[in-house]
Amino acid sequence: MRKGKLLAWGLAFCLGVSGVWYFSDSALAAEPQTDKLQNEYVSGQDHITSMDDEGNITDADSSAKLIENPAGPKKTRSGEPQVVNFRTKNNEITEFIEQETANPGYTNGAYGADAVYLGSANGKYKFMLSGVVGWVKEDEVQVVNLSQVKAVSCYEVKDGKLLHHIVQDMTTPGYATSLNNGPAPSYLEPGTVYYSYDGHYFYTHYGVMVQDYRADQRTNSVNPQEAYYNYFQYLPMRSKSAYTAEELNKALDTIVKPDSKMKSIGEALVKNQNTYGVQGLLMAGIAANESNWGKSSISQKKNNLFGLNATDAAPGENASQYSSVEACIKDFAKGWISEGYLYPEDYRYHGGFLGNKASGLNVKYASDPYWGEKAANIVWRLDSAMGEKDANAHTLAVKEMIPGKHLSVNVRKERNASSTRLYKTGKAANYVVLLREEEPQEGFYEIQSDAVLDKGRNTVVKKNGAYHFDAMYAYMSADYLTVVSTKQTGEEQQEQPPQKPETEGENIPAEKTLDSIKIVNPPVKTVYTEGEAFEAEGIKVMAKWSDGTENDISTEIMYSQKPLQLSDTELRIQYTYGVVTKETIQKITVSPKEEIKPAALFVTPDTVELKPGESQQFQAEIKNQEMSELLWEVLGKQSAQTVVDSNGKLTLGQDETADKLLVRVSLKADASITADAMITLMKSPELEGSGEDSRVENSEVPQQEQTETGEETPEAPRSEESKEPYVKGQKIEGQKAEKQSVQKDSEKVNGRSVKTGDNLQTGFWILLLSVSGLIGAGAYQSRKKK
Repeated sequence: MRKGKLLAWGLAFCLGVSGVWYFSDSALAAEPQTDKLQNEYVSGQDHITSMDDEGNITDADSSAKLIENPAGPKKTRSGEPQVVNFRTKNNEITEFIEQETANPGYTNGAYGADAVYLGSANGKYKFMLSGVVGWVKEDEVQVVNLSQVKAVSCYEVKDGKLLHHIVQDMTTPGYATSLNNGPAPSYLEPGTVYYSYDGHYFYTHYGVMVQDYRADQRTNSVNPQEAYYNYFQYLPMRSKSAYTAEELNKALDTIVKPDSKMKSIGEALVKNQNTYGVQGLLMAGIAANESNWGKSSISQKKNNLFGLNATDAAPGENASQYSSVEACIKDFAKGWISEGYLYPEDYRYHGGFLGNKASGLNVKYASDPYWGEKAANIVWRLDSAMGEKDANAHTLAVKEMIPGKHLSVNVRKERNASSTRLYKTGKAANYVVLLREEEPQEGFYEIQSDAVLDKGRNTVVKKNGAYHFDAMYAYMSADYLTVVSTKQTGEEQQEQPPQKPETEGENIPAEKTLDSIKIVNPPVKTVYTEGEAFEAEGIKVMAKWSDGTENDISTEIMYSQKPLQLSDTELRIQYTYGVVTKETIQKITVSPKEEIKPAALFVTPDTVELKPGESQQFQAEIKNQEMSELLWEVLGKQSAQTVVDSNGKLTLGQDETADKLLVRVSLKADASITADAMITLMKSPELEGSGEDSRVENSEVPQQEQTETGEETPEAPRSEESKEPYVKGQKIEGQKAEKQSVQKDSEKVNGRSVKTGDNLQTGFWILLLSVSGLIGAGAYQSRKKK
């Protein structure tokens, strides 16, 4: 008895539990699963730093630097350039999406605060920073007027060098970082401030630069036909330094401290350069930038010179540990660069050079937008100290100098388009290659391959990372390449006369400043209609400077292009020079726009009752527009004999069975302008009936009968049925829609819950079985007692 009782209760318990599990299982499955995302952004410094043009690194403030009362993109004064402030956080990254390619990118505003503002859409701001044009979420940054900031990044020529002054905090004047970009090109002059956010084309006026960027052109730059490329910033890693290990040691040992981890690393740099194909002097520049010349805590404690795996979230904790500095240099050259950043199928590959946020290693290697430029800054110092053997030692060419189509170009085995494709360049603009010949042959340049190739140069390989400079070359079509740096010998470099440096005591005139602007000739058009935009044709604007001179700036002025309103009586004309913006007023007159009433069409009579076979003449009238050709049609007819002619005369067929018809008239020139007349058909006495006999007689009529033309007509509805109300303009098809039955329980469909999707019938049977088990157990126990 006890055994049977236990079995019965056990059965009931199991069935009940299974029912509970069934109902709860779907809820458990619906719970979202979250994965922890790993921060892969690399930064060798465990705190924010700045750098001078000699490569000296100092600590910098890492706190957010917000602009008070930011104008925002919708509050800007008409025409004034705007700036995006990325310094809205502490030492943290800000993510963005690159224009055209939609590739994800990231930057750290503590290293470079300002970007040029280019527009907004869908909750994002468009900007350019460190060469990349991208879109950033509006709640991640600030958009401010140029006049609201204390400083923006710029360039100047000093001591014959082109210096890039980088702003890390726009709330205070001055520059935290100044980088040497190499010898200044001849078209840039000392004493002039230049603006550029790609480092290739330079402007003396911030507003003109913005206009060019928005138009995807560089036409109004100082150097539209001669882009500038910082040689060491764009020198491919697949090149060999001319310096020996001894020369590198001597140069480094005179700069670094006695306990520096960069002391005497020349042998390791040259050895790994020759084995894995990574330029030794460039490696030294990266190491000095990442480790503060071998003095950072990561380099001291972990022998890690390159900030490897030192993510922004916890650089000191996450950075890789090495048994020696030599082991770190080998891992960097072999694993990180040759097998990683220079492997074309690696997601980090955007070109094999230091670069910036648009192309090169800098795209993915560091959150600092000027990381590549800083490493190059150090290389310029080292190369200068050792005799300038590496500067301009190779000829460089660029794919897509101005970002546009972002083409990924084939790199081939031989000089023809049908030969084996070894790899593709990827879509990065300003993609630089090292040319192994000065002129193309058969339409192709021979280039140094970024990828490691197999022995037969048939395919790209990743294993062991070993690189052979002489054997690993490829070809690119000359149609996609522009030479930007030509190889120079040591003698040619020495023949170039250095620019005279500025010395103390020289009487250097102060830079002129903008005092005011004025309109000397008004524009041709000063009277507008509401909704039109201002036209500057014929206007002449002069700028007055602090030295008393004046010049015509008519082609450089800025003004609003928004539609004019009745309340507008004047327009602001602005001009920006440096960070100074001046404005003047142009008087205008805005007249109200003439109200144009929409055309309306009417038909008379608009309702009429007719019997089959009768006719009716309709008239049409149009308002707010001259009468034009009309189109007449009948809607809902069931007889082919029911017609309306081109003059609006309707004739019903003798066999017309429809209850209601529409006569619609419309303009031939604009079919959207219509008018309708409703026709109600009156039945002939012989077809009308009442009571049961009539219904029986009608029930004997076939469901569908053939007309003379052979068309089927639906059965005429009975007179006692309720008619649907007519809505003017609706299309009558001659048949009434049947009412659909509505299910009593709207929450259930075929036994399944609409809200949860649970099968209610299955749950019901499980519950029923559980109850049955309980009843069975009770009955069994009662029978035993008896």
